[in-house]
Amino acid sequence: MSSDRAPSDQALVVAFNPVPAAGRVARHQATRWRLALEALVLVVVGALVWAVTRNSFDVGTLLGMLVGWVIVFVVLFSIQNLRLRSARKALLSIDEGTALRVDPLGVAVRRSQRDAGSRTSFADVGAHPLAPELDLVGWNDVTQLAVLGTSMGAGPVLRLEDAAGHRWEVPVSWLDALPGTVDSAARAWSGGRRGLDVSGLDRPF
Repeated sequence: MSSDRAPSDQALVVAFNPVPAAGRVARHQATRWRLALEALVLVVVGALVWAVTRNSFDVGTLLGMLVGWVIVFVVLFSIQNLRLRSARKALLSIDEGTALRVDPLGVAVRRSQRDAGSRTSFADVGAHPLAPELDLVGWNDVTQLAVLGTSMGAGPVLRLEDAAGHRWEVPVSWLDALPGTVDSAARAWSGGRRGLDVSGLDRPF
C-alpha cells in the first residue's frame, strides 16, 4: 500500500449516522403500541356484542372469532417484537465518528466493521495515515466495493474486500452519505478504476 499522505481536503469522510436506526426503533415501538390498542378495542367490542346479544348470539361463533383474533394478534405482536429487538440491537451497534473514508490513497473503513466471516487475519492490514481508527485498502488492492443485501434488519450493507480476502461491512443506513456520493468519490479518486457496485442489491422490498 502507498505511504503517501492524502491531503485532508481531498477526501470523502462519511460519519456514522444513528438517526435512521433510531427512527426505525421508534416506528417499531409505535406499531407495537398500535397493535396492543387494536387488540384492546377488539376485546371491548367483543364483550359489548356478547352483552347485547348473549340471548340470541351463538356463543361458539363469538368464541371462534375471538380465538382467531387472538391468534392473529399474537403472531403480529411477536413479529413486531422481533423487529423491534433487531432494530434496538442495530442502534446499539452503531459506532461514533468516521465510518468510511474515500480519498486518493484508497478506501478506509472503521476497524470495528471488520467481517469475522472473511476467514483471514487482519494483522497485515494497515491504518490510514490520517485516521488511525480506520483500516486502509489501497486502490490497487480493492477487489470489491459494493452494496449488497435487502431491507431486512439494518438493511443493505456496503462491503469492501481486498486482494488478500479481508472484508469489511457496514450497513448503508448507518452512513450519513448516499451510495451515489460514495460511488462518485470512488470513481474520482481511483481514476475511474473503481465504483460502487450495486448489482448485488436485492430489490423486492
